Amino acid sequence: MFLKSKYRVEFSKSKEEVLENIKGSIFRDFPDFFGKSFTGKTTENGFKIRLMKKDFQIFKGNFILDRDHKYSLELLIGLELYQLLIPFIILSCFLFVIIKNFYGDYSLFVLYLIIIAIIIYANYSSSKKGKELFFNYLKHFDKDCEIIHIK
Repeated sequence: MFLKSKYRVEFSKSKEEVLENIKGSIFRDFPDFFGKSFTGKTTENGFKIRLMKKDFQIFKGNFILDRDHKYSLELLIGLELYQLLIPFIILSCFLFVIIKNFYGDYSLFVLYLIIIAIIIYANYSSSKKGKELFFNYLKHFDKDCEIIHIK
């Protein structure tokens, strides 16, 4: 997983309850694009979820047992390798066009840089919205859950 953020989520409910709720409400039946935002799978000790709107972010959660014999969720949010290859190929082609067309015309070069900046900003803002959507789901399920960002 690349470009990942790491979080620890502490629930007031049990691990089994959390996993059952995720399995029941996110993955119930055939996924539709109208009522659900996520797709993925759950395991005995965690889950792997992907946003349905875009094949962009992956949410991987594993429950870990701490010293007090209480489960907390270790949550990684990031990108898989194949998800980085497609933008890399597009950016490489885009840079090839920039270099090929750049003959001292700075206005065209600035236009290309502005387009790249807009694309990067759009992906960044959609990733923030995806995190917010997932965190809102967790807080809706368990109002007493605590989400801690780990650096």
